[in-house]
Amino acid sequence: MSQGTSNTGFVPVDAVYSDGETAYTRLSAGERLREARSKKGLTLDSAAARTRIRRDYLEALETMDPRGLPAQAYAIGYLRTYARFLELDEAAIVEQFKAEADTQTGRATPTAPQQQREIKLPRGLIGALAILVLVALIGWWYSNAISGESVFDDIPPPPDSELAEDSAGSVFESDLPRVAAAEIWSDLPSLNPAEDNIPDVVLRASAPVFLEVRDSAGRILFSRELRRDEVYRPISEAGLTVTAENGGLVTIEIEGEESRLLGAAGQPVTEEPLLPVEDADPA
Repeated sequence: MSQGTSNTGFVPVDAVYSDGETAYTRLSAGERLREARSKKGLTLDSAAARTRIRRDYLEALETMDPRGLPAQAYAIGYLRTYARFLELDEAAIVEQFKAEADTQTGRATPTAPQQQREIKLPRGLIGALAILVLVALIGWWYSNAISGESVFDDIPPPPDSELAEDSAGSVFESDLPRVAAAEIWSDLPSLNPAEDNIPDVVLRASAPVFLEVRDSAGRILFSRELRRDEVYRPISEAGLTVTAENGGLVTIEIEGEESRLLGAAGQPVTEEPLLPVEDADPA
């Protein structure tokens, strides 16, 4: 008979998880990981840097704390990588870790669900409560019927009804002063170009061209590219200037008739007066 056995066939537990000269029966899976790391002279930070596993995950594996680990599938993957890095038996350490972690969290020893405690009222009490509620409702309705009042008697009428009941007429029918529309606009300055003797001007692009229009004070009124056949109608006022990257692509139309090109073909135009002086400011 070999040493370490008995007549009953008992095998010491030390022989089950023995690995060479070191026995792990008294070490958990986490302690085995920590011991192997210590033998390599590594800290958690250095081990995390070399395995590319987060330090808190390694610490949770060594302390057997499932709360600090991600989902089980990811945790097992990290455990295999860590065990391989520490030159431990991957399959054995995974099985030991799963068994011990499940035991610590209570998943290995499920308990029967607690029976919910039902609160039961006596049958006679439920019936008595229902009768009391019914009697109270009947008494409330009867008291209102005798007094001739209703719960809706104190609600004020809507505002619209007060206006509808006004026998003297609506407030909108009172003697308000009547003003003609022409009188409202009579004192405003005219915006009609014809009254100021400034012609209606349109700028039309024969091809895509950048165009900028400024007023007499130098403020920009328009600044962007005109597409082909797109037009821009500036405000009819004196002193407008035009800048274009190609004056030959812009046609100036005055009073609906084509007048002239803004400039020579292919030549830029810078702050060119939109109208001649005699057209913009007639004598």
